[in-house]
Amino acid sequence: MKKVYLAIIPFLLIVLLACEFAGFNIDLFGTGGDSGGSGGSSASGGAPVEAGVDSPGNNATVPMGPVEVAYHASSADGIAMVELSIDGAVVSSIPAPTSNEKVMALKYAWTPANAGSHTIRVRAQSNAGDWSEYYGVMVTVQASQTAPQAQQPTAQPQQPQQPAPTNTPEPTATPDKLAIYDIKYDKNIFYYGGGGCNREITISAKVTKPEDVVGVYLFTRFWDKEGGGLTKWDSGRHLSKKSDGTYSVTLFSEDIPNYNAFEFAVMYFQITVTDKNQNTRAAVSDVIKEVTLQICQ
Repeated sequence: MKKVYLAIIPFLLIVLLACEFAGFNIDLFGTGGDSGGSGGSSASGGAPVEAGVDSPGNNATVPMGPVEVAYHASSADGIAMVELSIDGAVVSSIPAPTSNEKVMALKYAWTPANAGSHTIRVRAQSNAGDWSEYYGVMVTVQASQTAPQAQQPTAQPQQPQQPAPTNTPEPTATPDKLAIYDIKYDKNIFYYGGGGCNREITISAKVTKPEDVVGVYLFTRFWDKEGGGLTKWDSGRHLSKKSDGTYSVTLFSEDIPNYNAFEFAVMYFQITVTDKNQNTRAAVSDVIKEVTLQICQ
């Protein structure tokens, strides 16, 4: 009889252990119970940052020629910067015009240099300083096809053959949408603080289709040459229209937000256009990174 009991005891232990394990939630995949969005959670504990390419789609085939790339970014903390790269090279780095831009939808006109496979990637940075993960698509650019040559007509013997006309390049057409061009600045370095250093800089630009322009604005931020720090974009300032159609503004260093954040800094600036439909980003320039602001020694 004792032998029977001894045989039953191990069986009961196995049943009890099986029941006990059935009450545990074992995380076999290391997810920790959380699921992240496409942008991933931020390292600083802020809101997630998401970015994506809207068109062309993944594995799409596009013709050789200008291709419109549509992309976006979003974050509850607000978007600070959206970066677009093609084949590993950054082709566009667009800052948000204000600090409360939670969603940005952008377009970029890309002209492929060669046919074949190309990778388009986008990422975004929030106002909290967190970057999203890269979102990428693969596209195939078709080689341009040479149009078949027209058959030469049979020359009539009674008429001399006319010489072939010289190819004359077509004149560049005026853009049918707003664009910023001819951006100028009167110096590459200016100063803040005391002393007799030059503390002013004048920045100007021209805009196509001025009849559609309501306002032209300049945004600035500073990058530390010594430590690599980066301030947020300011709230912007209005450029005045001159008699020759140029828009310009003169900045006094002490009037620029965060002017003294660093002793030696590069002033990033970008120009945007608001049109008569109240589109605040009807035209956006590249970010200019050629001007230095430093303390007057």
